[in-house]
Amino acid sequence: MRDLENIHATWEKILVWLAGLSVLGFLATDMYLPAFAAIQADLQTPASAVSASLSLFLAGFAAAQLLWGPLSDRYGRKPVLLIGLTIFALGSLGMLWVENAATLLVLRFVQAVGVCAAAVIWQALVTDYYPSQKVNRIFATIMPLVGLSPALAPLLGSWLLVHFSWQAIFATLFAITVVLILPIFWLKPTTKARNNSQDGLTFTDLLRSKTYRGNVLIYAACSASFFAWLTGSPFILSEMGYSPAVIGLSYVPQTIAFLIGGYGCRAALQKWQGKQLLPWLLVLFAVSVIATWAAGFISHVSLVEILIPFCVMAIANGAIYPIVVAQALRPFPHANWSRRSVAEHSTTGSVLPRKSGSFLAY
Repeated sequence: MRDLENIHATWEKILVWLAGLSVLGFLATDMYLPAFAAIQADLQTPASAVSASLSLFLAGFAAAQLLWGPLSDRYGRKPVLLIGLTIFALGSLGMLWVENAATLLVLRFVQAVGVCAAAVIWQALVTDYYPSQKVNRIFATIMPLVGLSPALAPLLGSWLLVHFSWQAIFATLFAITVVLILPIFWLKPTTKARNNSQDGLTFTDLLRSKTYRGNVLIYAACSASFFAWLTGSPFILSEMGYSPAVIGLSYVPQTIAFLIGGYGCRAALQKWQGKQLLPWLLVLFAVSVIATWAAGFISHVSLVEILIPFCVMAIANGAIYPIVVAQALRPFPHANWSRRSVAEHSTTGSVLPRKSGSFLAY
């Protein structure tokens, strides 16, 4: 593959590849959600063990961020991305022969470590290979697809579950990864990342910043409630009698609500500052959490009655996230893209408290 900056004819093809890298992490996280009950029945394991596989996935993803960013700066994007995707492919392939909860947990951790390479490196690839005047256009093209991924992934997973088995979900992830690996062999190395790596930003520097820590704590508090539902909902809705197809569809309105919050925040920021909006958004989030909790006490509660306050929570989260991420990164304006992506994605590690929330459902 020739330098993307000089080859306009291959722009569309490369854009599809980058888009695939950008959504792979969401596919790995969300595609198997509708299959939680099927996995539990097949492995004859407690629901909490299957739920823990998602929490462990996030733990592996969070830990791997500290690995892939610095490695890609030092050794280049191509070899590091190839290694990461290969690890993810092997982990996905191994899921086809899972027979117990322990193996499920181990392989989900392996998957997380591998797919994190794509999540960290794809943004750096855009800035490394595209001219600066095209970078914003590329991100503007890919980001809407990234935003829709949490809704599309469960839909695809539920379709595979209805027509095949839960193993087909991971077979599909393996096939997608193989397709994404092939273009790497034609990717020419770039020295831009190595030159930029001299900025000296480390994860320790992030943690020393009060601004970074404070905003990450806000992100963590919002994410814990949001993802506690994501972890427990497959079992809750299954016990309520909903089919895997309906469970998959239930993630669509909350994803749309999240996008509404994000785009609404962008519009509001043209008139108000983030620090003015954030307190009101946190109040909205708190009210929606209480309303979602209260819905659980309604006799014969319906899915719609649960999703209405939860979608309000999603709107609040969608608006809060860009504000707190931008404020968290503000002290580090000169960090290169691979390290900035580590800073952005490091908030994923802050959502691990959702594990405890998921256990409350059982």
